[in-house]
Amino acid sequence: MRLSALLSAFLVLIVVVSGCNLFKPCDSEVVFNATDFGVSVTNSGEENSRNLQSLIDTVSENGGKIYIPSGIYEFSENGSQAIGSHCIKMRSNVSITGDGEGTVLKPVGNSEWGLDMFYFNDYLDLGEANYLENCSFDSFVIDGSDSSCRTYTSAGKGFMFNLFRNCHWQFVTVKYTDATGFGVDCPIDSSIKNCIAIGCGKAATDESSGASGFGIGYGYSNDEGILISDCKSYGNKKFGFFFEHQGRFNDTMYSAECDGCFTVNGCYAYDNLYNFGGICSEAVEYYLCISENAVRYGFYFENSASVSVIECKIDNCISGVVISNNDDKWCRGEITVSDCVFSSVRNYDVYTEGSVDSLVLTDNNSELNVIRANGNTFVNENNSWN
Repeated sequence: MRLSALLSAFLVLIVVVSGCNLFKPCDSEVVFNATDFGVSVTNSGEENSRNLQSLIDTVSENGGKIYIPSGIYEFSENGSQAIGSHCIKMRSNVSITGDGEGTVLKPVGNSEWGLDMFYFNDYLDLGEANYLENCSFDSFVIDGSDSSCRTYTSAGKGFMFNLFRNCHWQFVTVKYTDATGFGVDCPIDSSIKNCIAIGCGKAATDESSGASGFGIGYGYSNDEGILISDCKSYGNKKFGFFFEHQGRFNDTMYSAECDGCFTVNGCYAYDNLYNFGGICSEAVEYYLCISENAVRYGFYFENSASVSVIECKIDNCISGVVISNNDDKWCRGEITVSDCVFSSVRNYDVYTEGSVDSLVLTDNNSELNVIRANGNTFVNENNSWN
């Protein structure tokens, strides 16, 4: 029986048994076991990509949850985009859940510019500002160790979404992707909780763009924002967690000044080039985060402003908080470092270079007690180095 016919029969069965009308959803979400619709641990990547895509396309029409049981499932190139290719193009109103670490999705194969596992970017591909809406991702692993690219771009992510609303992640691990693990841009009313990024950006160099654990872009609309909480990011090529305004790449398509809020709360980063930070970033608060064993800096902000580092711990790095601003377009607003603890920092607890509009350093405690910092407006009070 063809997949579409099988799915239709299954939907009818649910309606008959439960008495629910799928066009008027029941109180409980409809759940589809992906293995009933052709997704299998014994399939080729091509078969799994084709079958899961077909299931997602159909479920999206009325909404529902797709469950992928424990097992290792291969996926391969199933569609192309402006730069790169993908296994699955995500659709609105679909949730995907697994059995935690037991459910492993593996994009496989060598591609020209990188292979994203889950992808959505109509704005770039079609010139249409469509939003991916009402999706969730829960309890599975994306393992990119068996995928590779011939030319590094920013493609090759676990998740590559641009323009999305009311989408949520929890207990998802992304590891060993060619580019960023969670590379999701222009979010509205969304969250990432209890997720992990490991060893992402494997095809990149220290100077490449992207190549981070969690990378959040913004700049399409003024109401963008996301909460990232209780997540871990380690061993990634560039940042553990970072934010950037997409106007640095295209200031015509991305011209909004964010009025929303980007919050990173209770997150842990270690063994990344920079554990936390941003490039052309604003309206970001890092709160109660732990930065350990950064290859270079605990926090690194380039051409950024209106960011806060509050009650964080920074341990074992070359310098603790580094602010490097050389473009006045992106450097308007206050940078605050407050109530932080610095330990085993080798050069500077706080270091600035270039144009810093306003810098506030208050109530910080350090073993090193060395800063080289200033701003056009500079508050430096109640710190251990005063």
